[in-house]
Amino acid sequence: MKKVVTHNGPFHADDVFSTAVLQLYLADEELEIIRTRDEDIIKKADWVFDVGSVYDPQMLRFDHHQPNGPVRESGIPYAAFGLVWKHVGEDLTGSKEISQVIEENLVLPVDANDNGFSLYDVNESNIKPLELSAVIKKMNPVWESDEDYDENFKQAVDFARTVLVRFIKNAEAKIKMAEIVENVYQTAEDKRVLVFDISVSSRLCVQYPEVQTIVFPDDSKVSNNWLAIAVPKHDVGFETRFSFPEEWGGLRNEELAKVSGIEDAVFCHRNCHLLITGSKESAVAAAEKFVL
Repeated sequence: MKKVVTHNGPFHADDVFSTAVLQLYLADEELEIIRTRDEDIIKKADWVFDVGSVYDPQMLRFDHHQPNGPVRESGIPYAAFGLVWKHVGEDLTGSKEISQVIEENLVLPVDANDNGFSLYDVNESNIKPLELSAVIKKMNPVWESDEDYDENFKQAVDFARTVLVRFIKNAEAKIKMAEIVENVYQTAEDKRVLVFDISVSSRLCVQYPEVQTIVFPDDSKVSNNWLAIAVPKHDVGFETRFSFPEEWGGLRNEELAKVSGIEDAVFCHRNCHLLITGSKESAVAAAEKFVL
C-alpha cells in the first residue's frame, strides 16, 4: 500500500487536486491518504505534497511553502498541484500536448490563486467570476458545524477527480477539433466563412484573421438545424468580427423568416452573433451575404 500524505485541517484546491491526480495516476495501487503535519509520518510516506517543506521529485516530495520555492518562467509560482502535475501529467494523459493544455487551463489558475495572484479585475457591475478554487474552499466544514475536515476533503477530492477527468477528455477533443479546423481552413477558397460537417468551437478560429463566421450542423441530436456563428475577435471576451442585422436579433421562425427572407429561419440570437436555420444552404448563404 502506498502512503500519500498532505496536510490536515482546512484544505484548498491545490492539495485537493494533487490528491485527485495521484488517485488517477496510481490507479493500480492501493492508496492510503493521510492528512497530517506529523514529521515522523511525513518522513515515512511514499508521496508527500503541500506539506513537509521539501521539493524533490526524485524523492516524491512536492511542497512549495519553503523559502525560494519553485517558480515558473512566467513568474507564477508553483503550488502543490503544479508540482505534482509537472511530474506525472504527461504520463497520466499520455500526451505532452494534452498535459500542457491542462497546465494552462486548470493547473495554472489553481496555483496562481493558491499563491495569492489575482486572476481578474471586477467589472463595472462589481460582478466577480466564480473561481474553481473558491468552490473547493466552500467544501470545507461550515463554520460552527459538526462537519469533519477529513470527510469533507474526501468529498472535495471526488469532485476534483471528476473535474480533472472532464478537463482531460475535453483537452483531447480540443486537439482533434483544432486539427479539423486547420484542415478546413487550409482548403477553403473563401476563408471568411468556414463550413464544417461537424460542430466545432468558434474560438479555435481566432488565430485565423480572415475568418469571420463558421457554419456547422447542430450536434444536440434533437434537430437537423445548422448554425452560423461569428468568430470572436479575441481568445477571451464576447466581441465578434461579424454580426447579422440588428433587426433579426431575438426573432424566431415565421417572424424571423419574414424579416430575413430566409424561409427555414429558426432563430437569431439577440446579440446577432448566431443564426440557426433549417438547412446548410441557408446558413451558408446568410453568412456569405453579410461578411465583409
